[in-house]
Amino acid sequence: MSLSKPGLTILRNQLLALSGAGVLLACQERLAAPADCPDLCPGGYQIRDTIIDPAPFQDSSYQGYVLAGQGQSLRVSYQFPPSEDRAIVRFVARPDSYHVTTDSVLPYTLDSVALSLTVDYRDTTVKNLIVYLYRLPATVDSSFTFAQAEAAFSPANLVDSLPMDDTLVTARLRGVLSGADLDRVQIDPADSGVLALGIQIRAASGTGVRIGTLGTDAVNFLSYASVETGDTVPLATTFNEGPGFQRFVSQTTPAFDPSVLTVGGVPSARTILRFPWPDYLRDSVVLLRATVELVPLAPMPGLHGDSAFIQARPLLADFGGKSPTASDPFYLALAQLQPNQTDTVRFDIRRAAGLWQGTTPRPPGLILQMFPEGSSFSRATFGSDATRTPGFAPRLRITYALRYPFEAP
Repeated sequence: MSLSKPGLTILRNQLLALSGAGVLLACQERLAAPADCPDLCPGGYQIRDTIIDPAPFQDSSYQGYVLAGQGQSLRVSYQFPPSEDRAIVRFVARPDSYHVTTDSVLPYTLDSVALSLTVDYRDTTVKNLIVYLYRLPATVDSSFTFAQAEAAFSPANLVDSLPMDDTLVTARLRGVLSGADLDRVQIDPADSGVLALGIQIRAASGTGVRIGTLGTDAVNFLSYASVETGDTVPLATTFNEGPGFQRFVSQTTPAFDPSVLTVGGVPSARTILRFPWPDYLRDSVVLLRATVELVPLAPMPGLHGDSAFIQARPLLADFGGKSPTASDPFYLALAQLQPNQTDTVRFDIRRAAGLWQGTTPRPPGLILQMFPEGSSFSRATFGSDATRTPGFAPRLRITYALRYPFEAP
C-alpha cells in the first residue's frame, strides 16, 4: 500500500509525537520516589542523608506568653496528679435599676437567676462528675490564691451544684435559683452589682475538666427581673452579665528550668529550636525530607483522651522570645501528644526548611508552642543540646537529592 504525500506527513508527525512522549516518560524527576529513575536520565539521582545536631547553648525556652485564664478554657481538677486547680470568675456588674431612657430609671424585683457554664472536655471514664459553684468576695483579682479559694469553698458559700451526664464529653450546664435560694446570690450594695464565683469539681476518682471562656461557651450570669412601670402587668426584663475577670489557680506550679526545652504549661512556655544550617543545604540540594526529633525528659502530663498538640512554625527573624513567625499554615508542623508519653516526638518540617534555602534565606530556626495554649493540662520538657542534656539532644534528620549535572550552575 502506498501513501500520498499528505498521508506520509501525518504519519511522520504522529511518530515524532510518540517518540517525544517516550523520551519524556523515560526521564522524569520523581521526588516522591527518588530511587525510580531510568538509565536515560542524565546524571541520575544522588540521594543522601545527614543528621544535624543543635549547636551548644543555642536553644532557648521562654515563659509567660499566656497566663492562667487567658486561654480558651479554665482548668478545674480534683485529686488529679498533674495539677490541682480551681477556677475563679468575677462577672461584669449588674445594674441596680432598669434604665428606661438615659435620664429615667426604674427599680426592679429579682425573680430568678440562671448560672451556666460549658464543660469543653471531661474524661468519660471517670464517673459521677459534679461541678460546684461557690460564692467568692466581689473583690477577687489576680492576687487571689489557691489557698484562699480552698478556704472559701465551704458549705456556707455553696451556690449550686451541676451534675454532668456520665456519657457526655462536653455539655452546657445550667442551674436556676429562685425564691429563698436567691439569697445565695444576693449582691450587697457595697459590691456595686458585682458577683464572683469559684468553680470546683468532684468525681468518683481523680480527674480534671476544661471550662470554656470564649463566646457562648463562657460562664454566664443571667438575671430575670420584673420592672414596676405603673401598668397592670409589670415589665419583664433580663440582665445578662458575662465574665469581667476569669482565671484558674493551681496548688503547685512546676519550676521553669531554662537549661531544658519546655513547651506548654501555665504560664505558657515556648521554645526556639536552632540548628546550624550548612551552605550546601542552602544552595545546592533538593530537600526530600526534614524531620525534627525531640526526646522527652519525663512522661508528659495530660488529661486522658484530651487532644493536645505541639506546633512548630519557622522564624521570620530571630529576636529571641519575641521572634516573629510565619503565619501561613502551609509551613506549620503539628505533633500530637498523649498523656504519659515518653516516645520521641517528631515533626515533618520540609516545607519550613525550604525557607532556609535560596539567596535570601530565613533564620534556620523554629518556635514550638502548645495548642491549646494556656488551658491544656499538657506540659512537655525535652532535652536540649548534648552539652546540657547528654543522650536527650534534639536531632534534625535531612534527606536530600543532589542536583542533576545539567541543573548545577
